[in-house]
Amino acid sequence: MLEESVKKRFRRAIISAERILSTPIGNARTIRLESEVFNIESIRKKEIRKIRIVLGKINEVDRKLVKDFELPEICTKEIWSRKLNGGFEIETIDN
Repeated sequence: MLEESVKKRFRRAIISAERILSTPIGNARTIRLESEVFNIESIRKKEIRKIRIVLGKINEVDRKLVKDFELPEICTKEIWSRKLNGGFEIETIDN
């Protein structure tokens, strides 16, 4: 039961992040990824953002997974932490 509720929260967090990125202010096209590291790719004219969604605190395992994943310099690597109040805390990870 608990596992299913966590999966639902995670799916809702991904949908919420996609909505934020797709607003007129965000003005990005989003693609949901089936990756072990990243969940969303957000594309705008001059940038590509790879985003990992986590529930709660960002831990060192998340940071290491994202940091160790090699991407072209045009890409930004981010971890979005879903808070209980519904917002996100965003951490950018250096290439």
